[in-house]
Amino acid sequence: MALSKLTGTAYLDTGVRMHYYDAGQGSNTLVLLHGFPQTAWQWRHVLEPLARAGYRVIAPDYRGAGHSSRPSLSPGRPGDLRGEVTLPRGGYTKWEMAEDIHLLLHDHLGLDGPAFVLGHDIGSMVATAYAFRYRDHTRALGFGEASQPGTAWFDRMKSSPTEWHFSFHNQLDLPEMLVAGRERLYLQYFFDRHAARPTAVDSASYFTAYEQAGALRAGFELYRAFEQDARDIRAALQADGKLAMSVLGMYGMASLAHAKGAEEIGRELAENPTVVGISGSGHWIAEENPEELVNAILRFDGLSR
Repeated sequence: MALSKLTGTAYLDTGVRMHYYDAGQGSNTLVLLHGFPQTAWQWRHVLEPLARAGYRVIAPDYRGAGHSSRPSLSPGRPGDLRGEVTLPRGGYTKWEMAEDIHLLLHDHLGLDGPAFVLGHDIGSMVATAYAFRYRDHTRALGFGEASQPGTAWFDRMKSSPTEWHFSFHNQLDLPEMLVAGRERLYLQYFFDRHAARPTAVDSASYFTAYEQAGALRAGFELYRAFEQDARDIRAALQADGKLAMSVLGMYGMASLAHAKGAEEIGRELAENPTVVGISGSGHWIAEENPEELVNAILRFDGLSR
């Protein structure tokens, strides 16, 4: 089935207009949250295999990305000319973004039971925030290929040569000025640098997405929220302890920095994490080796074929 037939749009009480893919049926909900600089399109190879395996798969463009709206904390009254809804200003803390996902699932889609929420890269930070904020509505958490704010690993890595762009993206206005007009060159650097199979990444689609007005600023705002994200996760750990639910940590086996960090991050966040490597893949696991990613999810969740 063409992915165009699986799309939906939600207007959330947070003021975000959210685009999403919706594949499969039933009550076994799996939420897939993309990373930066990607969109929900990164999951295109795994949506239908996971749906056939028994999941209802929901894969949104989180706020600021893809076809979803881009709220801003800057002065002004951003609006959406495609409708009568006026979009209020909003931020990019992962705690706030988790609320978007919760509203999508429970208010817009009317889901009742808890979901398996799995994220990649910055999407895994949103998934982690969701699991801590909505523990009773989270059946399992999946995270992969990201240094999670609120962990000791993140504190060590955020100023490392590997994550040099954390500091760059955190600067106000400067990244936007320097990258404007050079989006393709800049983003391709990351796709090439972090991939084992760069040609597997549909970089042209992401170039188009992040050349749109305000898209890169929204992407950089994700990084500018990291310190607040860390405070939110530390507060949740202090208040209610580690996650007792099933937790899956993933990494591309060619992605050496994240391979080293996944186990430590899992132990910091959860009581009994499972960590797996995806072979033949660097950072972009859903595009570099989608079949093994699907199999890893199914094995973890007891649905192996």
